[in-house]
Amino acid sequence: MIPVYSLAQVRAVEAQEISRRSDAVLMKQAASALAKEAVDLLGEGSASTATLVVALIGPGNNGGDGLYALAELARQGYSTLAIQFAPKIHAEALSEYLEADGKLEQYSPSSQTLSNAALIIDALYGLGYRSGAELPQLPRGSRVLACDVPSGLNPETGVADDHVLLAERTVTFGALKPGLLTGDGPLVTGEIKVVPLDFDFTSHTPQSHLVDKDSALELLDVDRSWRDAGRHKYQRGVLGLIAGSSLYPGAAQLTAQAAVNCGVGLLRTHVPAEIAPLLAVAAPETVPLDDDQIREALSSARRYIHGRGAKISAWAIGPGLDSRTPPTGVIAEVFASRQPAVIDASGLDLVPAGPSKQPRVLTPHAKELRMLLRRAGVSVTTEEITVDPIRWTRWAALAYNAVVLLKGPTSYIVAPDGSSLLVCHSAAQLATAGSGDVLTGILGYLLSDSSLTGVTGLETVSNRRMMELVACAAVIHGHLGRVTAQDGTVSASRLIERLPAVMKDFGF
Repeated sequence: MIPVYSLAQVRAVEAQEISRRSDAVLMKQAASALAKEAVDLLGEGSASTATLVVALIGPGNNGGDGLYALAELARQGYSTLAIQFAPKIHAEALSEYLEADGKLEQYSPSSQTLSNAALIIDALYGLGYRSGAELPQLPRGSRVLACDVPSGLNPETGVADDHVLLAERTVTFGALKPGLLTGDGPLVTGEIKVVPLDFDFTSHTPQSHLVDKDSALELLDVDRSWRDAGRHKYQRGVLGLIAGSSLYPGAAQLTAQAAVNCGVGLLRTHVPAEIAPLLAVAAPETVPLDDDQIREALSSARRYIHGRGAKISAWAIGPGLDSRTPPTGVIAEVFASRQPAVIDASGLDLVPAGPSKQPRVLTPHAKELRMLLRRAGVSVTTEEITVDPIRWTRWAALAYNAVVLLKGPTSYIVAPDGSSLLVCHSAAQLATAGSGDVLTGILGYLLSDSSLTGVTGLETVSNRRMMELVACAAVIHGHLGRVTAQDGTVSASRLIERLPAVMKDFGF
């Protein structure tokens, strides 16, 4: 997992490293990484005088990084141009760039040079950006590589100006800054590459950790074994799904199909009688579950909460429920059990606040989080949640004694003890009806499989492991959105079609 530090922490460590190694050494290391990413974006073998790389050069060390990177690219055979935006720019870096036969021109809004660039390096402001500073208007379709932070983005809060320079990739130095992952950050940074530069953060505690695909693969493999290949269906996870209504019949079908396409050992479903035939057609692998069978499964859970011998090993509750006419009283009995559960959509209207022995994951978006907090006696607006998401998600995790996943371009995963993980998928296409139901199916499966939770018998899943599996589900979901969007628009049904192949990418 990748640590995320506050801007103050990054600045303090950066100052320490400059005093130890000098800013020139650090800038050249950063510039070398920046140039390498430029070559990667352009494609190996693209070095040519016909391939123009333009860097937007601002004052200070960020502009210096851009000049040193242009010098490297010029020496590799690229045609380069530095466009100067400030009266004074980094003198030593400019001298090295000019020695590499680099070209420099002053910025002019009427210039057509940017239209000819194969790649634009944004080296304007970095951490020093202040709202309202002058930003150029780039030609539509420009490919932009941001140096440290896209210009126009607040690196602490993630608030972006209207004319922020949208990056295809951001190379950030030292450590991840919170503004790259929060607020508008995921919408403007593109792919993020972290270049540590050997910064020493040992005396600082990270604000949070980012879980990316590589991290998710490591987390999923913690308890998986070659012996898993010999398990029968009841040992591979039995998920109980309580979902659906005549008002929202599709949600239960989407969640069921997602769980099945993930590879759950057995899916047992509790849905209203009027939509049961629809579910049987949409997911014929599912087995119906009535009230008495739920009670029998809960009774069995007193001997086997999870894993071998459990008739239900985890629950998914909420997609498509009609909160005006909630299901039978067995749902309260499920909430009183010690089996892990993911609770989404209308299930959030039913989950009780306060102490609980059940390992739970609540999966609200911002509006639903506001509702949960108000039910717990905390008054907050959706806008306040958007500005400070981790703070309000922590309040909800504490109030409901649950792991809370706040969904959005960045997903915030917070445990009752306040610890947190982040997943930044920036797949805008996932903002579509039914996408959350697919996520519930993925997460329900992960919670049901004892080779992933790492517990069997009467053990309960720790909040830490719940957080890790929630993060893995969010990473899979984000990757699924990007893969699906590669060849067309995204819908929940298309996500489900692609899910088996994506699960295979994650070792299933």
